[in-house]
Amino acid sequence: MVSEGEAFCPGHVTAFFEVVEDPDPRKKGSRGAGLCLGLGVHTVARVREATRPSIDILVNGRRATADVTRKVAEKISAGGSFEVKILSESPLPVSQGFGVSAAAALSTALALDDALGRGTPRAELVAIAHETEVECGTGLGDVVPASLGGMDLRWKPGAPGHAEVRTFRVEANLLLAVLGPEMPTRSVIRDPKKIEAINRVGGACVDAFAAQPTLDRLFDLGVRFAEESGLASKTVLEVIHASRMFGRATMAMLGNSVFATGNREHLATLYLKFGTLQRCEVDNEGARVL
Repeated sequence: MVSEGEAFCPGHVTAFFEVVEDPDPRKKGSRGAGLCLGLGVHTVARVREATRPSIDILVNGRRATADVTRKVAEKISAGGSFEVKILSESPLPVSQGFGVSAAAALSTALALDDALGRGTPRAELVAIAHETEVECGTGLGDVVPASLGGMDLRWKPGAPGHAEVRTFRVEANLLLAVLGPEMPTRSVIRDPKKIEAINRVGGACVDAFAAQPTLDRLFDLGVRFAEESGLASKTVLEVIHASRMFGRATMAMLGNSVFATGNREHLATLYLKFGTLQRCEVDNEGARVL
């Protein structure tokens, strides 16, 4: 007999951040701030008992290695012998700062636990997804805010039990524009020189945002971080500055991409000269079982 579970996790964009190292992956992570996206990852998990355990993953209809998803599925299904099928769908591009690996990890954890009927506490499922992302080097801080929704201030890093995250309900229409090639997260967060530059400005941005946690401040500090961290390409900076005529934009960390709000038609015309474009709202619900 096949059991099925279904979940959705919003994507997440970070405007600025500071890396916090720790040998324990549940304590390691980032301080920062960002927004949850109406676009994300929708996952269906199907399981049945089997003599030979297996995990089969399809992403947008194609078989995928999907290391983070696979490791999460292994952890959630441990202690039994199951055939597991994970079917994930997402319109968001990977390695562009939209939190796709985090959304895949958390939606898989929620859907598979639901399919298995184990009733694992939600905080533990979120912790497993965070821990796995850290271990795989695909992210440091998207999972916990994606579990909560809205605009977030990540004051203390890590998984539930260690993290301290404040969230704020925000009603905003967003544009997501991809302006250049993929930027694999591990290429940045495993580079000591880049981490040094990030932390030089990131911590100050987090402190400043904590004093005034508004959407306008998120964009202001995001632009400062993009400029001073050295992470933004010339094209990304050019587009951010050009966006001021029609609204607000800043770089999505970590990607050759921006997220923006304002006059969507004028901003869309600008962004389509440089790359691809998607529209969504802020997701204020966070990850959920469907």
